[in-house]
Amino acid sequence: MARGKIVLATGAFDLLHLGHVRFLESSKRKGGQGAKLIVVVARDKTVLNRKGRSPILPEDHRRQLVGSLRVVDKAILGHTHLDLLGILREVRPDIISVGYDQKQIKASVEKLLRVERLPIQVVQIPKFGPSGLNSSTGIKQRIAKRWPLGLSIPGDFVKA
Repeated sequence: MARGKIVLATGAFDLLHLGHVRFLESSKRKGGQGAKLIVVVARDKTVLNRKGRSPILPEDHRRQLVGSLRVVDKAILGHTHLDLLGILREVRPDIISVGYDQKQIKASVEKLLRVERLPIQVVQIPKFGPSGLNSSTGIKQRIAKRWPLGLSIPGDFVKA
């Protein structure tokens, strides 16, 4: 009996939102019936190096949140040093899924796959939803506009 395809998705998943969920659902569908979705959550240090800022939520919280989603079969942390080839050897995916805004990542993954002669398909998932609510950065910007520095934040956001 043939096993379902393994789909690998990666990301920071800081401030988990509906765009993340739709990305992961679409990623798993790319594997067809019986597919397994393995998600690599970026380490705090990796996020800082790639985006120039630390994530709001710590890496293990982000991994646990992603892992709790019904669509995700397993969520793991990335390697402490960026090592895509090591992850590919560990997970052995049939498909790698990248987000709509990850054209540069897609190109570097495809190059690595060619160099290593790995028969892994790379798919790019289209954008979901209205701009500003489909990215953690957009959500952070929206919060900053609503509650600029110097104004008090509503009580729901403040710990007692």
